[in-house]
Amino acid sequence: MPSLAQTTAAPAEPGSPRARLDAIRTELAQIETTLASPEASDTELQRQRVRLQPSLDQLRVIIDEQTPRVDQAKLRLDQLGAKPDANAPPESAEITRDREARAKAYADADEILKIAKASLLQAEQLQSAIGDKRREIFAKTLFAAGPSVANPEVWGNAIATAPEDLRASGYIFGGWLEGVSDAFSGTRGGVVALAFLGAILLYVARARYLPRFKARFSNTQDTGNLHCLYIALAHIVAGAAPPVLASWLIYKALSTTGLLPPRIQPVIWAVVVGLAFFAFVQALADALFAPSSPQRRMISVMDPTARSAVWIASSLALVMSVGKVFEAWLQAIAAGLAISIIVKALFAILFALTLIAGLYQIRDDDEVEQEACLGPYVPVDGASLGPVRILGWVMGFLIIASALSGYVVFAAFLAEQTLWIGIVACLFLLAFQFIDLGVPRLLTGKGRFALTLKAGMGLRSTTLDKVAVIGVGALKLLLIAVTVLMVLAPWGLESTDFLVSLRAAFFGFQVGGVTISLSTIVVFAFVFGLGLAATRALQRWLDNQFLPTTALDPGLRNSISTAAGYVGYIGAVAIAVSAVGLSLERLTLVASALSVGIGFGLQSVVSNFVSGLILLWERPIRVGDQVLVGDIEGIVKRINVRSTEIATFDRSTVIVPNSNLISGVVRNRVRNDRTGRVLIALSVPRSLEAGQVRAMLSEVAANHGDVMQKPPPVVQFKKLGTTTMDFELVCVVGDVEIVGRVTSDLNFAIHKRLAEMEPVAETPQLIVRGLEGVEHSLDSIATAVGRGDAGGRAKRAATKPAASAAARRSRKPVEADETEEAAEAAKPAPLPALEPAKEDSKE
Repeated sequence: MPSLAQTTAAPAEPGSPRARLDAIRTELAQIETTLASPEASDTELQRQRVRLQPSLDQLRVIIDEQTPRVDQAKLRLDQLGAKPDANAPPESAEITRDREARAKAYADADEILKIAKASLLQAEQLQSAIGDKRREIFAKTLFAAGPSVANPEVWGNAIATAPEDLRASGYIFGGWLEGVSDAFSGTRGGVVALAFLGAILLYVARARYLPRFKARFSNTQDTGNLHCLYIALAHIVAGAAPPVLASWLIYKALSTTGLLPPRIQPVIWAVVVGLAFFAFVQALADALFAPSSPQRRMISVMDPTARSAVWIASSLALVMSVGKVFEAWLQAIAAGLAISIIVKALFAILFALTLIAGLYQIRDDDEVEQEACLGPYVPVDGASLGPVRILGWVMGFLIIASALSGYVVFAAFLAEQTLWIGIVACLFLLAFQFIDLGVPRLLTGKGRFALTLKAGMGLRSTTLDKVAVIGVGALKLLLIAVTVLMVLAPWGLESTDFLVSLRAAFFGFQVGGVTISLSTIVVFAFVFGLGLAATRALQRWLDNQFLPTTALDPGLRNSISTAAGYVGYIGAVAIAVSAVGLSLERLTLVASALSVGIGFGLQSVVSNFVSGLILLWERPIRVGDQVLVGDIEGIVKRINVRSTEIATFDRSTVIVPNSNLISGVVRNRVRNDRTGRVLIALSVPRSLEAGQVRAMLSEVAANHGDVMQKPPPVVQFKKLGTTTMDFELVCVVGDVEIVGRVTSDLNFAIHKRLAEMEPVAETPQLIVRGLEGVEHSLDSIATAVGRGDAGGRAKRAATKPAASAAARRSRKPVEADETEEAAEAAKPAPLPALEPAKEDSKE
């Protein structure tokens, strides 16, 4: 199948979309030919990748330009309608020419769009192929097995080629040093001398003023986290900037004066970068761990641990820098393979041993025991640094094993990544704390920026708090993404790969003619949010400003406001759907597909929604009505989409589904008007006159100001009982909400009038005749009980002489006894048994 570049096309005007598209297709064909070569190196692949990126950008621009042109051409062609068939009358010549011109314009635009989309797909496939080939080359190089450094043959070859390598080093570097020394006698030497003098002054300034800087901030009393963060950042700049600037001055001076031959330049560059790298790592570790200033330490560890951490970072950076210089030197002299393998392996092993030794010193048992004697105040950092130590030991032993087994490239790569991940972790910690502490301080504090936002934009403190929380979260996500890219970059994942994936996610992909992307979602949410805001603003204007000026009742006002909300929500959805390019036809298809799910799973929701619409349209129940639904009675407060809120008289809110109000039985006490009926039932004695009771009830009702006189109050005589009469007072009040209060007032007034009308009744005496025999028997029983009590007192006096003697010796016991006898005498006599009473009655 021929490629797109091989297809024939008519000549296009320069600068037209077709001409640009043809140039891009030619470029893609050349890149595809280069990638087909199996000998393509990583450098060549990287060059082709850079060459491909402009074509990708131009294709996206062409597609964005052609898409609306195709839609417009299609719309213009559809306006003419379908072409008449053979049996229909023919079109006029003008319409025929217009139809042909519109059809050609549509065909040309659609052809360009299709070719652009196909070319974009081809370019994206080429980009993916370049990334795959580069990762394949990287994996082959990284995991390529070579001769082991423990092999004696390797050492023998290195010793054999050592004299030749030394002669090459003396020839290359000796000649370069002679040229530099000769240049010092001229102008070039003066430039280099000034550069060296500036570098020395920078190092002297660093050595002199950096300790003072540390001492100044070590004695500060401000130990806030944000203040410590500022000090750490300043310490990094003060510690790393002078060496970096000094190295750059020397390199720039040598390069400007032409004293850097092509072979020497990589070596000098490695030295310059190594010095700057060592200074930066040392300053970064010192800023984070602060071994001499515990109060500004960013990581909570003990002093010995902080000193060990700084030593580990500095030593590893020094080993790595020296190793890179030696590798550049061996490459410059074109040293043999054996010596290159030995040098790379030895520096990798030295790196691993330094790492293992430093991590071992972090948890020295003697130091931990000595500091543990100080008490529980001393922090123990074994729990936090334990995983780091274990991971570091694993990496160290893995580097040594890889170097000894012949995987020298992999061992050197692991050493570089170990140091790189440590640096990235430290930078991540600093940036994370700066975001977590600095952004809220900037937006929510009393600083100039926060005050400017409040005064200039009218933002409140609560709004700024929300903005700060959202901003902190977004910046943290961005920081995590950047950190992951930095960690994975040496493993073959470049930022361009991530940006391509991010662009694909943001600008979307096509699914059935619909573009699904993050940008589409963001645009939809933004437009829909604006629609919702406008709808709620309209509802607030109706509720607070316009509707109160009308004579409409509250229920109709609520219906108008709710209906406006429904219209606004539907309009917001329609505008948002149109903004993202989704036609209503596709939306109809989606709705029809969801109808099955709605019919089964959302049936009750849809039923309540439709019932809510019926309530708003027919208005059988309005806001403010007093309704009775089942055993729930209260005032309707709000009619929502799904349910209705009813406030009961015990100050609780009941949520009733709208379908219950439509399909159930509802009693509306104020359906047609708001008048309420007061019903008071009353029972009075028969001794009162019925006419007076009716007059009293009518007078009480007439005297109350809230009782309506049209219709007048009605008194009904409901029932005539044996001892009572039942009446009912029925009257009407203007509003149903005051029925309870009026009922209470009338009850108080009726009670007062009844107390005045009701006479004081005497207690009736009940006389029973024919019981003379029973009275005679009761008198005999009382006489017998009296004689029995006298004999009992005499017996107690004869059997208690000691009590009388004690009574003469002490007055209190006698009085107590007399009191007891008096109490016994005062007790009522018990009723006699039934049988003696019967005998007495017989006698």
